[in-house]
Amino acid sequence: MHIEEPATHKSEALLSVQDSQSFPESQSLQKGQKDLSQEDLDPCQCSQAALQMALLASGLGLWDWNLVTDKTYYDSRWKSILGYEEDEIDNDYTSFERLVHPEDLPRIRQILHDYLQGCTPVFEVELRMLTKSGEWKWILACGKVFQWDEFGKPVRMAGTHKDISQDKAMAIQQYQLFEQLQTEITQRQSTEDQVKEKSQQLEITLEELKYTQRQLLQNQKMANLGQLVADMANEINNPVSFIYGNLHPASQYAEDLIRIIELYQHYYPKPAPVIALHLQRLDLGFVKTDFLKLLWSMRAGSERVKEIVFALRNFSTSDEGQMKKVDLHKGLDSVLRILQHRLKEQSDRAGIEVIKDFGELPLIECYPGDLNQVFMNILTNAIDALEERMKHDYSFTPRIFIQTEIIRSHLSLVNSNEPWINDKRTGKKYKVIIRISDNGKGILPHIQRQIFEPFFTTKPVGKGKGLGLSISREIIVEKHQGKLKCNSQLGQGTELVIEMNTTARHYTAMRKHASF
Repeated sequence: MHIEEPATHKSEALLSVQDSQSFPESQSLQKGQKDLSQEDLDPCQCSQAALQMALLASGLGLWDWNLVTDKTYYDSRWKSILGYEEDEIDNDYTSFERLVHPEDLPRIRQILHDYLQGCTPVFEVELRMLTKSGEWKWILACGKVFQWDEFGKPVRMAGTHKDISQDKAMAIQQYQLFEQLQTEITQRQSTEDQVKEKSQQLEITLEELKYTQRQLLQNQKMANLGQLVADMANEINNPVSFIYGNLHPASQYAEDLIRIIELYQHYYPKPAPVIALHLQRLDLGFVKTDFLKLLWSMRAGSERVKEIVFALRNFSTSDEGQMKKVDLHKGLDSVLRILQHRLKEQSDRAGIEVIKDFGELPLIECYPGDLNQVFMNILTNAIDALEERMKHDYSFTPRIFIQTEIIRSHLSLVNSNEPWINDKRTGKKYKVIIRISDNGKGILPHIQRQIFEPFFTTKPVGKGKGLGLSISREIIVEKHQGKLKCNSQLGQGTELVIEMNTTARHYTAMRKHASF
C-alpha cells in the first residue's frame, strides 16, 4: 500500500531495530519448550522474554507490520484470540483486512491514514474481526510507528490487539438498558406532558367558560338596563313634553297678567288700604321680574331633560340585534349628553373641555347600541384618567379630543385630508376612523399590552371591573370586523383609535379577527 510522508514523526530519533526479522517466534515461550534460566539468556533475549510474558499476562496479541514490503508478523496470541492456529493465517497485511468486518474497514483505513499523516498521536480503533467459528469479535487495535527511513517516511509499525467483546457486549447491554430506560422516561414524560397540557387546556377552557358566563351576564345586564332606560325615557318624556309644551303659553299668560297689574297701577295709583298692604308685603316689583325668570328657567330645564331623554333613547336603542345605517356623530353627542354631569365643573375640580373635530361621514352600517356602549366605555375611562391627574395637579387643564374622518381602505389607521366622496361608479371602498384622546398621565408600555384583556384594570377595587375595553374590543373586532388600537405616551395622554368599514360585510367575514 502507498504510504505518504508523515507530518509529525520526522523529528523523532530513529530506533535501532533489526530490519531482517520481527519478534522471532523461535524466541517466544512455546508449549513444550524447556525453561531457560536467567543466566542462559543475553540481555536482548531477556527483554523479549519479559515482553512475551507481559503480553501473555495482559491477554494482548502482538503484530509487527513492515509498511514497505506489507509483510506483517502476528504472534501466536494474536491468532489464538480469533481461534486460529499458527499456520492458519498468513503473515501479510491482506490477511488482516480479510478478517475485518466490511462495515469497519473504511473507518479503519481512514483512522490509519490520519495517524500516518500526523493528525493523531497514536493509532487506536475498535473493530470487528471474524473468528474461526464464524462469529464476530470486538477487537481493540493499538499501534505506533517506530522506524522511519532517511526521508522520514514510516517503515515499521507495531502494536497490539485486545479482545474487548465482553466489555463491548456489556456496554451494548448497558446502552440498550439505557435506551430502554430513556424510552420509558420519554414515554412517561410524554404522558406527564400530555396530562399537563390537558390540564392547562381544561384550565383555559374553564377560564373561557367563566369569562363567557360573566360576559353573558354582563350583556344580559346591559340589555336589561338598556330596555329599562328606554322604558324610563319614554315614561319621563311624556310628562316632560307636557311641561315643556305648556311653559310657553304659561309664560305668555304671566306676561299678560303682569301687564294688567301694571295698567291698574297706572290708572289707579291709589289702591284701597287692604290692597296697598298686600302690595307692600308682596314686593310686586321683585315678583314681576323673578316670576318671568323662573318660567324661563323651568323652560330651559325642561329642554335639558328632553335632551337627556333623547340621548338615553338614542343610546339604548331597542333594535340592537339588527344592523342599520346611522349617524355616528349623533351617537357620540348622545353619549356626551349623558356624561355631561361628569364633564361639567364641580366643586373640587375644573370642568373637562370636549373638543370635537367631526369630519364629513356617511351613514355607517353597524350595531348602533353596541357602538354607543363602546363610546361610553372609552369616554368614561378618559374622564377617570383626567380626574386622577387633576387630583395631583390643580393647574392642569383637562381636555378630551374627538376626531372623525373617512379614509381609503388601503390607508389603514393613517391620517388623510381627502374628503369623503361616495363614488359608486368606481366602487372605491372607504373606512371611518374615530379617535378619542385625552391629555391625562398616559399609560405605561407594559400596561398598554394588557388593557384589552378581560378583568384587567388599574382602577381601585370597586371602581372598575376590567370589562369595558375588553367588551369594546369584542364589539369592534368581532361584531364589526374593525380595529381598536391604543396609542399612549407617558405624561402626554392616551388615544383610542377605532377603525370600521362604512358598510357591513357578510356574516362569515364578520367572524374573522382583525389584527394590527
